[in-house]
Amino acid sequence: MNALPTVGPPEILASLGVSFRLREHPDVTSPVEVCAALGVPLERTVKTLAFVTPEDLLLLAVLPGHARLRYGALARAAGIRRSDLSPADAGRLARAGMQPGGVCPVSADRAAVVVFDETVGGLGRVHCGSGSGSGRRDSGIEIEAAELMAAVPGAATASIGSLPADGPA
Repeated sequence: MNALPTVGPPEILASLGVSFRLREHPDVTSPVEVCAALGVPLERTVKTLAFVTPEDLLLLAVLPGHARLRYGALARAAGIRRSDLSPADAGRLARAGMQPGGVCPVSADRAAVVVFDETVGGLGRVHCGSGSGSGRRDSGIEIEAAELMAAVPGAATASIGSLPADGPA
C-alpha cells in the first residue's frame, strides 16, 4: 500500500504560483451544508467525483456543483467502458491523500485521470474541496475555475454533466 502524499492541493497550487484562498468550514460533507457554511450558492461550487478503473487508476470527474454526472459521457472521455466505472472507496481515496467530501481535481497522484466538464472553465470564481495531504474535509479552495483547470496538466475536457432544467439562467 502506498503512503499518503505529503503534498496536497494547496501546496501544489502554491508551488505553481496560482492565486487561491483556503477557506475553513465545519467538518461536513453534504454540498448543501458546505455551501451554507461558506455562504456561497451551489452554482458557485465545483464538485469532484472519484472513481477507480479496473487498472486501479483514480478517475476524477469535475463538474459544477449543481450538475448531474453523465456516466456514459465520462467513460467515453476517459476511454473506458461505462461498466468499468466504480466509485472510489475511502481506502482508495486515502491512498491519494483524500477522503469522501474532500476530493479535489488537483492531486499529488500524477497517474490520476481528470476530466472537467466543458462548462467549468466559464464559471468564474468557484469553491472546491481542498483534498489536502491530510485528507481534510473541513476546508475548501476558492479559486478562478480557469486557473483550477490550468493547474491540472493533461486533464481532458468534455460534456460530462447535465444542468437541472430549473437551474440558474
